[in-house]
Amino acid sequence: MPVFNEEGNVEALSARILSTMETLGAPFELLFVDDGSRDRTPERLRHLAACDERIRVVRFTRNYGQEAAVEALYLNARGRWLIQMDGDLQHPPEEIPKLIAKKDQGYDVVYGLRQDRQDSLFRVAASRAMQWGMRSVLEIELPDDVSTFRLMSAPVARLVAALPERRKFFSALIVWSGARIGSVGVQHAPRHAGATHYSFTKLLNHTFDLIVGFTSKPLRYIGSLGLAFAAVGLALGAWVIARKLLWDYGIMGWPSLFAAVVILGGMQLMATSVIGEYIARIYVQAQARPLYNVAERLNFDRPQGSDELQPASASPKASSSGVSATGPASAALAGPSVTRSGSSAAPAAVLAEEPP
Repeated sequence: MPVFNEEGNVEALSARILSTMETLGAPFELLFVDDGSRDRTPERLRHLAACDERIRVVRFTRNYGQEAAVEALYLNARGRWLIQMDGDLQHPPEEIPKLIAKKDQGYDVVYGLRQDRQDSLFRVAASRAMQWGMRSVLEIELPDDVSTFRLMSAPVARLVAALPERRKFFSALIVWSGARIGSVGVQHAPRHAGATHYSFTKLLNHTFDLIVGFTSKPLRYIGSLGLAFAAVGLALGAWVIARKLLWDYGIMGWPSLFAAVVILGGMQLMATSVIGEYIARIYVQAQARPLYNVAERLNFDRPQGSDELQPASASPKASSSGVSATGPASAALAGPSVTRSGSSAAPAAVLAEEPP
């Protein structure tokens, strides 16, 4: 689970997941990424990790975004199956056995299809409109009612997390991987506590990441639109000249000319913006900066990771609970080896058999 300012949810969520998973009888772990929370979420997670060694935590130095949190969890998770869910309890942990039962039919990935969705009308409409546009216009395949409540085999998760691109849309990458995908209906609940962090701006950013990351069709649409405007302009020019020569009818006045300039100028700015999105992603890719920096890890065998910031004044020390005594202040980056492997959700319960 990725969490960001979820102090009112993490304890209830952990208790319900532990209760559900213990009834299944399989070994498991709970893995959190704290994506730079500014409330009491880090303290709550430290308490949980100190009370139960099956709860492991990775804490970022600041907020890096949902997709960075997902990637960190895919790369730090153990075991052969990962269950990913949100940290707000809208995905009831009691529905986890449905995903596990479905994967036994031979699926690599199982999505939980939300029944009686409890999101706002705007959120539901925007999500469905985006998915319709991706399938029908851009021909990007997405699972029906794609959500972050899903079960994945660890090889698939690590495959998509290790891809070198900087801006990822994991739901589409899972389809790209060729994994066999199934789905099962699950209940959807209102948020347990707090307010949603998923705004219209974030939805728009995810849409841009999906479009630019998986198709070049917008650039082709720009070329087609330019060709259409050029044809219309040539036709209008020929019509104006013909009227003057054949019927001695004067040229059109300035209002029509002004309208044409404004329309063409707006289209040029839109085209420049779309091209700029592609160029900006090339620029970010070329920088090759780590997608995230880790401040501390809880209940890890190796307290200090290669992607963790180390204080210059002291070497890292691990407490008895497995807390890495590191922080972002006066720090130097140790190395991006994990983050070089790779956003708008991350593994909640991991059926931890043997590490690969």
